[in-house]
Amino acid sequence: MPEDAQATPVLPICTVQHDFNVVVKDVIDGLVPEDTFWVSCYKFGEPSVHGKAVAALDEHNRNLVLYQGRDGVDFKATEDSSYAIACPTLGIGETRIAVPRIVYPSPSDIRKQSQITAFDVAPDGSQFATGYHDGSVYIRSTTSSTAPPTAFSKSHLSTVTSIRFFPSSRVILSAGADFSLSILSADPPESSSYTTVKATPARTLRGHTRAITSTAIIARGRNVLSGSKDGTVRLWDIPSSSQIRTLAAGSSHFVPVLAISSGERWRDAALESTADDVDSREVETSDKVVFCGLQDGSFELFDLRTKFPVFRSPAGASGARSALQALAYSPERSLLATGSAAGLTSVYDVRTLGEGPVTTFRRNEAPIEDIVFVDPPAHASRDESTPPLGGLAIATEDGLPYVANIQRSRADVRAELVGTDCDAVRLVRAAGRHVWTAADDGVVRRYVL
Repeated sequence: MPEDAQATPVLPICTVQHDFNVVVKDVIDGLVPEDTFWVSCYKFGEPSVHGKAVAALDEHNRNLVLYQGRDGVDFKATEDSSYAIACPTLGIGETRIAVPRIVYPSPSDIRKQSQITAFDVAPDGSQFATGYHDGSVYIRSTTSSTAPPTAFSKSHLSTVTSIRFFPSSRVILSAGADFSLSILSADPPESSSYTTVKATPARTLRGHTRAITSTAIIARGRNVLSGSKDGTVRLWDIPSSSQIRTLAAGSSHFVPVLAISSGERWRDAALESTADDVDSREVETSDKVVFCGLQDGSFELFDLRTKFPVFRSPAGASGARSALQALAYSPERSLLATGSAAGLTSVYDVRTLGEGPVTTFRRNEAPIEDIVFVDPPAHASRDESTPPLGGLAIATEDGLPYVANIQRSRADVRAELVGTDCDAVRLVRAAGRHVWTAADDGVVRRYVL
């Protein structure tokens, strides 16, 4: 076990056979009197526990399914129509199991889907977009899991690496491994919903010299940001399709940028300096910052008012395995969350970055692929001694995404997001109580917490 893993709090993993709902439905439909499905529990560094749960109809109420765990695991249905798993052997209390409410495409339409490489949901929740290795982008309505895409575009020559909806929900910023960014219309078609419209990029932005890895939209979208493996973050002007400024990452050493996240800055003396050189094309950048997750395991903070770096964390001790490839900044919470290729999640109070993370945790050594803040549960503790910091939805390469509750110096599992069958989950988004994931099986899953 790596030395850093020994000192890092470990969160347990509870998972269930990916198609257990099919087993339960067969019991409800009376096809079989009872049936079983697998339940597994893990804790890094300890023996795993694999058991079975039995699902059977109640003898008196034929609409009620009873569950019984075996071989060291407990499984039950909860009052909110979800499920819970526990494992006394590993000291794992009841953990909520969140089942996807909607799957795109629907289970009956799932064949061999292409791996999703980029994904985003429109702010108004009306549609989502997916990108693929062949450079294509598809836009789909969220109202139906069976309808074809509303729009299609071949906006890149190779892998689409990032997709972001503009605040209007009617325009998309896409980025690719071909070093370019594209602006696509995402207006729903006026014709039949069964027609897929071909969308042509309205603008193409070029300037990076290696693959673009991440993007961010500033305010209403007059300016956007892009991070790249060429070690730069670039600020763009959309109306003129031109580059405003290049920021050299890694203390100007051009360390590859794997993730960026931007938002309003907090009040801090170090961020109150005035800018001497403000480009006329900049709109609403003076109160913004951008965090960059770097390949060497550090993150860097740039003030977009001055375009200068104001903080850089220590680099990862284990080199490439510590690369920060997931990053989320929440201005409302004054928090930054980072996810590493070594499976570590860290949360920082941005007002005290120099003091290090307020909490760090892991589940195993599977790389963190994506991370996003979610609203805390309605029943969150209001104990002033340990105020809740919120929640994080975390996508992982091992195909076991989850939602964590975070407090200062501790974290716990709020819900397991089940449904994938050993496929890596690369992307996660959140809006209110809804969490979306996109996986290597080509499927988008929508959960309600």
